[in-house]
Amino acid sequence: MSSISSHTENIEVAEMAATSTSGPDPQLERAVRAVAALDVVDMAFAASMPSPRTFRLGYMHGHRVGSMDGLETAVGAGLGGKVLALDRPLAVADYARDPGITHQFDQAVAAEGLHAVFALPVRAGNELRGAVYGAVRRPVDFGERFLRGAVRAVRLATGTTTTEPAGVVLGADEVAELRAILEATRPAVADTAVRARLDRWASRLERHDHSGAAGAALSARELEVLGLVALGCGNAEVARRLLLSVETVKSYLKSAMAKLDSHTRSEAVHRARAAGWLS
Repeated sequence: MSSISSHTENIEVAEMAATSTSGPDPQLERAVRAVAALDVVDMAFAASMPSPRTFRLGYMHGHRVGSMDGLETAVGAGLGGKVLALDRPLAVADYARDPGITHQFDQAVAAEGLHAVFALPVRAGNELRGAVYGAVRRPVDFGERFLRGAVRAVRLATGTTTTEPAGVVLGADEVAELRAILEATRPAVADTAVRARLDRWASRLERHDHSGAAGAALSARELEVLGLVALGCGNAEVARRLLLSVETVKSYLKSAMAKLDSHTRSEAVHRARAAGWLS
């Protein structure tokens, strides 16, 4: 395994010293306890951020040998570094075999006997605090439903916010159903302030339903592709990160642009952001 220090050699000593004395983050500790309580999870841990460019593993729960505790590298590396860079939940079914992440932690991960790993970014307001991980000692394909549940568990336990998994967007039928519920409920509400709030939500849903961007129909993959395009990735890089062919990426992008009534990639990203589906 390559030296971990090789990934942080350009980090200034002063920057590291300024953050080395900070104590444990109670929110990350609570996030780890919440993830550890999930049924399938064998090991939970977290990544704190000593600087905006680096992250450090810690807060170990369920570990066997402690091989990962204290490992530090650059944001963007490994699964957690990718989660921090993209600010979205991600999962791999078998860490050592996944070609979509860097692998400088493989030896430490193998020492713990881990295979499937997921990670969620943890935020407090506008501040990215770090990431929380759950891991299983066998290959597992974590589905979107499971990741949604993990996100909710962390939110409930910490009061912090974590980004919803890509693709967690209301469909057109769900928007229509919510509007119908609000309209049916409103006449029975006596409190004028509550009725005003219901009216505001109904108005927002109506704008969502009738906006030129028919993004409610965007698939999870279309959102993933747009998210990477928003980061400045070209088609080849998007294909590499998502393990797709370039032609498939072009197909997803073309479909998303059509649904968003956009003529260019940048216009599609702009409309998706305006609708609140991309950060």
